[in-house]
Amino acid sequence: MRRLSTVATIGLTLTVLAGGCARPRKAATGVDPDTLDEAGFQAHLADVPVVTVDEACRAILILADGRETTKNWSDRSQELLRRGWIRREWNLKPGNIVDRGTVAYMVCKACRIQGGVNRLILGSWGLGDRRYAYRELVYRDLMSPGTEWQYLTGGQMVALLGKADQLMEKKGLYESEKFDLGERPDSKTP
Repeated sequence: MRRLSTVATIGLTLTVLAGGCARPRKAATGVDPDTLDEAGFQAHLADVPVVTVDEACRAILILADGRETTKNWSDRSQELLRRGWIRREWNLKPGNIVDRGTVAYMVCKACRIQGGVNRLILGSWGLGDRRYAYRELVYRDLMSPGTEWQYLTGGQMVALLGKADQLMEKKGLYESEKFDLGERPDSKTP
């Protein structure tokens, strides 16, 4: 029995390493998320059984920018590549289910979380980049414990976005509009 468990674990590990986010979501939701506004999109995310790569990328960009800045997968993937928040080597497909490690990596980048020594050294080379990002978010209580290759449910994604939003606000990462209040009526100028 123990040998079967080890063989199954090795097989699962090889499958994950070869494919990452390789499985498309089986049940279509009947809604094109690209047609939803930001509030509708968040409600959609909360209801999906598992999150797709495209949905995760859109959610992370909305989190980081504070508003919708892209309209489709092509725009989102190019923007995330430009920012260094995803890697070409991951071979992400928009309709595939996203894993926790990929989302954790994007959240770490958006929230400017440096992480520990392993993430800084090995992650910068691309070795375990998503694994160490996931472990960092579990350590910071932004994600629940598990493994980096597990799929992310819509509810888990919405909870993560809420926690990441609080962290970004606390760190002052959101741009705020500056405006002049004018001169105070009670102030005396010489």
